[in-house]
Amino acid sequence: MRIDPMRLAASVTAGVVAMVCAGGAVWASRRGEPPAPLRRDGTPVIVELFSSEGCRSCPPADQWLASVDRGQPIDGVSVIALEEHVDYWDRLGWSDPFAQAQLGERQQAYSRVLPDRRVYTPEIVIDGHAVVEDGDEDQAARDMAASASEPRALVGLSRRGDRVSVDVSEIPGGDGEDAEVWFAVTESGLASDVSRGENAGHRLVHAPIVRALRMLGIAKAGAFHADTSVEARLSWAPRALRVVAFVQLARTRRIVGANAL
Repeated sequence: MRIDPMRLAASVTAGVVAMVCAGGAVWASRRGEPPAPLRRDGTPVIVELFSSEGCRSCPPADQWLASVDRGQPIDGVSVIALEEHVDYWDRLGWSDPFAQAQLGERQQAYSRVLPDRRVYTPEIVIDGHAVVEDGDEDQAARDMAASASEPRALVGLSRRGDRVSVDVSEIPGGDGEDAEVWFAVTESGLASDVSRGENAGHRLVHAPIVRALRMLGIAKAGAFHADTSVEARLSWAPRALRVVAFVQLARTRRIVGANAL
């Protein structure tokens, strides 16, 4: 099965109840509802979607990732969805309210190590090493299952209010590669009513969008501990937030462990 752009009109309007937010640009369909539960019987796998509301080809990919996040359809895999909005589309008619320059820089870093050197949207990267070609959903499922079967670091997460503790151990060998520990905050149920650009006139409903992403540090001797904070903005719906931690090898960009709350 492939992600079909012809499903755009139907997918972006289904089930949306509009609520105007700050500036009138952002609308929400499930704003404030908790994120969909992850599979308890699966190995966490990070699925990153580099997307933009200014890109006509992106909404079907957004909807695919949202369906995978909600349905968790792959046995043995707990999909952690990170929809990452880049800002290089903003100059083409629509300023994406969720875009961040650092996410475009993250995509550029992938382009330097992945076999596919292009930088484009929508681009789907599984655990930092598998790129989904041409919206091939079946291949994506195979890549996620394969990644889940590989050796994984143990990533522990605990939260008390806005404070989060991250503990990492048993990091698989990376030939002496530094292992970076990353922390992300996503918000579910977000959407936009787009008035300009390639998606003008459409209401776009998204998978969990990355609101914050930062590196906590480098794991030494195969272990790591850090205490950090969510630092949520007032415009974010607290009940819709998910915190994510993952371990990423510095040179190859391969993700070798993850967890989410």
